[in-house]
Amino acid sequence: MNNNEIQVSVCVVTYNQEKYIAECLGSLVTQQTNFKFEIIIGEDCSTDNTRAIVQQYVEKYPNLIVPVLHENNVGAVENIRQVYKKSQGKYIAHMDGDDMALPDKLQKQFDILEANPDCSICVHNMKAIDSESRYMKKGFPIVDEKKYKLLDIYLISFFIIHSSKMFVNKIEEYIDRLEVNTLDKEIHIEQAKQGDIYFIEEQLGAYRQFVGITYENNFVSSLVRERILFIYENFDENCFSDSEIEKIKEQYATILLSYSYLCAITIKDKELFERYVVKSWGIKKVGIKSYVFKLSILYPELFFILLDLRKRLRAS
Repeated sequence: MNNNEIQVSVCVVTYNQEKYIAECLGSLVTQQTNFKFEIIIGEDCSTDNTRAIVQQYVEKYPNLIVPVLHENNVGAVENIRQVYKKSQGKYIAHMDGDDMALPDKLQKQFDILEANPDCSICVHNMKAIDSESRYMKKGFPIVDEKKYKLLDIYLISFFIIHSSKMFVNKIEEYIDRLEVNTLDKEIHIEQAKQGDIYFIEEQLGAYRQFVGITYENNFVSSLVRERILFIYENFDENCFSDSEIEKIKEQYATILLSYSYLCAITIKDKELFERYVVKSWGIKKVGIKSYVFKLSILYPELFFILLDLRKRLRAS
């Protein structure tokens, strides 16, 4: 390894995150490594004080931080595209501007990828923090530390958190095909086509929950829901065996039931509730839940009341 060559490009994307960006950048500039890395920051023409904070870090660390300061708001996906294209490293570590790296994150992920050339991605478990940077008791489901496949991205919920990811810099294979509404999960899928995924069980970062575009009124946002439907309805069947395809369909049906459940306990939209139940039923039956939810569309108001009662009883 040439010590003068950049090995890892940490790509930070930020927009209107004045409350968090200093914590994010502070956690990166203090990383201790035996290799050279750069931090590329894509600041998407924020309307708050984010850019001023970014510029302070650029001035303080001119040999470490590379700014990408957009003159106009380009959107999240285009921001990622332009920042990734600036990267010089053998590997790219993605970081959203409201998340943080914990000590040794970069070194440990770099060592894993160097030791496992069959892997294109290395991810790790994350601590959960709230909007005030307080650690939350309830974190994320922990999967075993081992190598995973493309299939697992479809089958395991919350498997990859974007800010936990370091991956091989082969972005030319997919970067120009990303659409304006592309989700993180779709980027994970493209990268997993290049090799296996190594999951580190240790918590090497902090992820800020319930901030951003994922939720609207405690329900998964329409943008995310519709794109998840697109992912499961347009996956490349040539990448999987017949049995694996059935597993993906079962997971999709389960996701749709989860959307119907969340709809029932949050926004209580009868039409949307029925849409997800019917779609799930048509894809695959997933045990007694499918039959219970199918029956419930006959009396949705009653079902919503029963779910509220169940929720209160569990909370008491």
